[in-house]
Amino acid sequence: MQITDTPSCAFCDSLRMREVMDFGEVALAGGFLKPEEFDQELKFPLNLNFCLDCYAVQVIDKVPENDLFQYYFYFSSSIATLREHFQKYAFEITSRFLENKEATVLEFGCNDGVLLKPLADQGIRTVIGVDPAENVISTINDPRVTVVNDFFTEKVADYIVAEHGRADIIMANNVYAHIPDIQGTTHAIKQTLKDDGVFVFEVHYLGKVITEMQYDMIYHEHLYYYSLLSAIKHFERYDMMVFDVKEVPIHGGSMRFYVCKKGSKYSSSVSEAVILLEAVERTKCFDQYKTFQNFSYIVDSHRVELITLLNKLRKQGHTIAGYGASGRANTMIQYCGINHDHLDYIIDDSPAKVGFYTPGSHFEICTNSILEKSELPDYLLIFAWSFFNEIRKKNSDYLTNGGHMILPLPEISLFPQPQQ
Repeated sequence: MQITDTPSCAFCDSLRMREVMDFGEVALAGGFLKPEEFDQELKFPLNLNFCLDCYAVQVIDKVPENDLFQYYFYFSSSIATLREHFQKYAFEITSRFLENKEATVLEFGCNDGVLLKPLADQGIRTVIGVDPAENVISTINDPRVTVVNDFFTEKVADYIVAEHGRADIIMANNVYAHIPDIQGTTHAIKQTLKDDGVFVFEVHYLGKVITEMQYDMIYHEHLYYYSLLSAIKHFERYDMMVFDVKEVPIHGGSMRFYVCKKGSKYSSSVSEAVILLEAVERTKCFDQYKTFQNFSYIVDSHRVELITLLNKLRKQGHTIAGYGASGRANTMIQYCGINHDHLDYIIDDSPAKVGFYTPGSHFEICTNSILEKSELPDYLLIFAWSFFNEIRKKNSDYLTNGGHMILPLPEISLFPQPQQ
């Protein structure tokens, strides 16, 4: 495969990019729609590349941000696992970094305030949330939280500093991978952060994507897939550094990065976790193109295996529904070619999605109450597999009544396991 002369790397502007996977022309993973909109639905190329110079794995096909985020269907507070996660997260950050509660904490991409409210509960004086999705951020409705309905740009950063001063902590959770202008946003972080401040962000970890074949994480909203090696190179360009990392199990495997300015009180003590993870990533060749090329071959084999199973079950006369109409589901559906010959509908626990249809595939999204009817699907394909334990408990009656669940990842398996 030839090194392309375009496009350039979003992080370092290098032209030395190589293709990892080409998903073809796909509908936007978060573009849920009504039947009258089917004819106007747009599709966009989805191509994953690797930068030979800074090791950044990235989607090169950028869709205008307003098309992705201005009206958003993902409400973090609707998922019990996430609520519990962010409660613990808020306590850790305040206890570790904020002895003085007369502090300023800013989160961009704050969604419905699932982290901001626990931070306010900890007694933090100034809590600021920035998010472009008006329908989501408007649900925060908490006088302790200052909301800014916008993207976190250098202009917005100037406004926040002028109004509230610089921040002790800046946080970004499952959003630092979503930003087309990652260079501009990183400049905004640096100008908003105090000299001894800390930038903490959580993203889905590239290591999990590769080792557990989580290709369902790849869609237009998720532009970047961070390794520690790529993060180190990225922040070096802004006189910043990663001083700690922490693996967290949320979303099937995320990494929490702790970043400071060079010369800050945290910069002299890089954690053992950083040293060890950097060594592991070099051993696993996360700085080499061949690693990601091999990943693409394995993913293609999984696609064939999943479709073969669904075809087999259908041929045997079984009914199948999906569970979890997430962006991840829509990547898997469109990449694998899952259609109405395989599934009848998809269930989702978020009321905001019910009554809409999935992008590209046009499956109706139904409420969980459909499982209370007499004619149950024989199988549920659990697209939201990273929340399987929560789904299994919530739908225990379905399983008791003879239902089965198909877990597509990290490897295809059935629950309960068929008796030999």
